[in-house]
Amino acid sequence: MSVLQQDVIEWPCELSKLFKESLLDGATKKSHSSGNKFNIHHQQQYGLYYVLNGSVMMTAPMLHEDNLISKLYGKGDWFCYAPLMNFKFSFGMQGQFLQKVEYIKIPLSHLNYLLSQSDELFKLLFFIKSERADTLLEKCLVNAYASLPEKVAYSLLDLYRVQAGTLAGQRHEVDLQVTQQQIGQLAAMNRARVNTTIQSFSDKGIIEPYRGGIKILDIDGLRREIEPLQLLNASKLLDL
Repeated sequence: MSVLQQDVIEWPCELSKLFKESLLDGATKKSHSSGNKFNIHHQQQYGLYYVLNGSVMMTAPMLHEDNLISKLYGKGDWFCYAPLMNFKFSFGMQGQFLQKVEYIKIPLSHLNYLLSQSDELFKLLFFIKSERADTLLEKCLVNAYASLPEKVAYSLLDLYRVQAGTLAGQRHEVDLQVTQQQIGQLAAMNRARVNTTIQSFSDKGIIEPYRGGIKILDIDGLRREIEPLQLLNASKLLDL
């Protein structure tokens, strides 16, 4: 019996009922508490993942160890770390659970079995990869061209999207479970520079930092901080 009902999952493309059942038959449901870190180096960690609740921050080298990119995954997100179709993150991929997280994992052994049974797995992986490529490119552009305040504002908006974006109508005073050190990882900057920017946003009444988190007081004010970035005119973050 499958670990989850098919209708619990937001599928990125049209797939047959039989394939969905076959995929979920090999899945396991897992949960982790906030703050846990992990490295993806071992074969048993390869697989396809779907986030049910919470948020995960994944970090990988872009060009070398000093140039990292961190990306958030939240409820309804798929991500893959498996040597299928070259669908694999760079060596040294690391992760951290920002909130208590529930997710399902489909291991590599089951994915390899499905490859021999149906071409629908290729379709699923293609759609997952194409959806994530746009947001990863956007993050790379932000890291390369944005000012320090824009980087921090982008990271906070991304956190809002992942951790609180489903709270319809709640546009003010949303608590984000994140430390300033984690914001530094997301914004590709050191903690001291993050602290200065956070204090500036606090002085403007946009946010209120506290131990272990940040309260968003003015989501519109936060959005205005990234409006100068013309490359983000079409960003989903401006439509929150």
